[in-house]
Amino acid sequence: MTYFVSLKIVTIIVGLLISLGHLPLALAPERFGALMRTLPRNYPLGVVLMLSATLWFVTLTGVMDLGEISSARVQLMAVWAVAGVLVVIFVPGFLAARGLGCLLLLGAAVVLDAAFLVTTPWRFVMTILAYYWVIGGMVLVYSPHLWRDGINYVTKTPERLRWSSWPGVAFGAVLIALGLFVYP
Repeated sequence: MTYFVSLKIVTIIVGLLISLGHLPLALAPERFGALMRTLPRNYPLGVVLMLSATLWFVTLTGVMDLGEISSARVQLMAVWAVAGVLVVIFVPGFLAARGLGCLLLLGAAVVLDAAFLVTTPWRFVMTILAYYWVIGGMVLVYSPHLWRDGINYVTKTPERLRWSSWPGVAFGAVLIALGLFVYP
């Protein structure tokens, strides 16, 4: 196990993030629709997301068991750090989408690690969410224009954005309830 966090804590945090991320869109879609359309190409946000993912991955490389290649730990950490900075410099297009994709891939590892030895069948809710994040993260990294197209579709009318956001608020509330009342 790389991360030593309980499924209860991870689920409550993820539920809060999902609910709080969708709630403004559900309550004020007119105000946040235009902001949503700018996210995939938002370079400053992309820099923050990509460098956060780079820092997380470099730190993860520094603490995890690398097996036979443990002797190259410092060199790998340097390569990852330089690669993250180079991506920020030379791949400015859809950097926010790619940075979010990298964070989803890293976040899925936390969720799967927390759910690993939990005995309740309700753990599969978080396991399925983690694999959804893996697929979504890969799509965001390799085809970020699909996120832009999806955002343009959802934000076409305020009503569509409102009705698309309420299920996210509800799902976040379900995760919070699972974290508070079901998971050990």
